[in-house]
Amino acid sequence: MSLACSPDHDASARYHSMNTDRIHTQRIQTLSYWTRPVTIEPLPGGITNHNYLVSDAGHLYVARLCVDKTLLGIDRRNEVVCHRAAHACGIAPELVHQEDGVLVTQHVSGRTLASEDVRDLAFIPRLVAVLQTLHESWDALTGEILYFSPFQTARTYAKTAAALNARLPGDIDRLLEDAGRLSRQLGLYVPVLCHNDLLAGNIIVEDNGDRVWLVDWEYAGIGHPLFDLAGVCANNAFSESQELALLGAYRGSVNECDLRDLRILKTMSSLREALWAVIQTVASDIDFDYVRYANENFEAYREARRQLRVPVTAP
Repeated sequence: MSLACSPDHDASARYHSMNTDRIHTQRIQTLSYWTRPVTIEPLPGGITNHNYLVSDAGHLYVARLCVDKTLLGIDRRNEVVCHRAAHACGIAPELVHQEDGVLVTQHVSGRTLASEDVRDLAFIPRLVAVLQTLHESWDALTGEILYFSPFQTARTYAKTAAALNARLPGDIDRLLEDAGRLSRQLGLYVPVLCHNDLLAGNIIVEDNGDRVWLVDWEYAGIGHPLFDLAGVCANNAFSESQELALLGAYRGSVNECDLRDLRILKTMSSLREALWAVIQTVASDIDFDYVRYANENFEAYREARRQLRVPVTAP
């Protein structure tokens, strides 16, 4: 079953987006961090927040308008703690200022990746090195942070979407019941700090090619290390051989238990992303086709679930 797009909602979104940049620019200009009047340009690509490139006295920054996103489970205090830990480890740009719902980070002069870049077998070891650094970053944490479970997030998103009268698949209850059974098939693991949103657009390679950066830490938290790998696979359409290369580079070798867990979490990554998009169909003012995105991720979930070689039995 595919979700249908509401023409009325599309018209409303276009209407509300007309003045968005002007309003946000005025808000950014008033921040106390700037040393002089700044120049501001919209940055394309964000599907959760509005992002802007800011020039202040020759220095470049990215300002992100962080409107209330509690519907998506975002906690800005948690995000700040996770972002600062990642920066301390050298894998995230510095967060230099936060004020009135705006986060300001240093601008990275580099290239935002596309999915085909992430799938490149030559790039996988570089990404793995960044993830290993992140997953070993306990000492960099300086505050309490949230625990992230894609299974719980999927259940919460489905309830939120229903409360908003967003259109859910007719078999959503069965999907969530199956997800619950899958959660009980996972092996034991050591919780680590995870990014939990590894879309290609959240990975940047510096112009000189020396460093790989991760951005947008709003879904970060303590969780399963293989969920970050699963998100890479699901969000970037990895083939089976690319999955094996990623897992092998991360673990040093591939064993059956890790591969099973990776594929369970890959399935959940697509379901979580689909339900996230369902909420956004009624909650976001960003000009993006969330209906199409939801349908693509529901289909990715169903395909991953069909291919999952894990017998799932009722508890």
